[in-house]
Amino acid sequence: MQTRYNSTLRVNPTYPQAVALINWAKDNKTMLLGSPSEKTSATSSISPMIVTPAGQQLISIAEISSAPSMGMFYVEAEMAILDEFQDFCVLECSGCKQKKRTKDRKDFECPKCNRKTSLVPRCSFQIDLIDNTATTTASISAELGEKLLSMTAEDIFDITCTKRQSLSLTHVHEMLSNKVFEIQLRKSSWGNSNTTNATLSILSYMEKQHTPDSTTDRTPKKIKPLETGDVEVMATTATAGPSNAPAK
Repeated sequence: MQTRYNSTLRVNPTYPQAVALINWAKDNKTMLLGSPSEKTSATSSISPMIVTPAGQQLISIAEISSAPSMGMFYVEAEMAILDEFQDFCVLECSGCKQKKRTKDRKDFECPKCNRKTSLVPRCSFQIDLIDNTATTTASISAELGEKLLSMTAEDIFDITCTKRQSLSLTHVHEMLSNKVFEIQLRKSSWGNSNTTNATLSILSYMEKQHTPDSTTDRTPKKIKPLETGDVEVMATTATAGPSNAPAK
């Protein structure tokens, strides 16, 4: 299992999300233990099953500060990059993934890996979350960050570190403008006996889909002229009689 340098692994956690997932797995044990070959194949067009945290309660950004020091939360908020001059990538050891405070990619002796290794760039930056209660800052990294910026970590490093230029974020601002996202956050804490700091990390995000109002469509409709074949022709007859008789 690939982890980050500050990862925490917990066995049988008592988080409500974990308990709900365990109960779901027990209820669907037969389906989960089924042979994959019976359901899908390499050429199957069936989408993989995705377990979503259905029924999870949304929390406002203002409430996050009073939430437990560790845990996962779900918010609906706008996203914006207010600090355009921050470092959008870091260098980390290709073996242990530990961050290094340098912008030099030369090979080095990693004390944790006990071998000579290289540094690789990894996308990592701060993004602001805004809802109608407050504003907060969270970190976003790896593939999520690359997707948001529409560029790879290698491209980011080349622009910001090698060429020493600023990233152009115009397309990102346009993409995020006036949109609300459903965001999964992880709150963690770190520090010493004297001070404790809390950080927020984005685990996933998805644009919230707005359901259109079910109103009557009052747009004027064009009347299609009848074709010749659509006209019902009624036969008419005339009978002999006085000239002032009503015509049929």
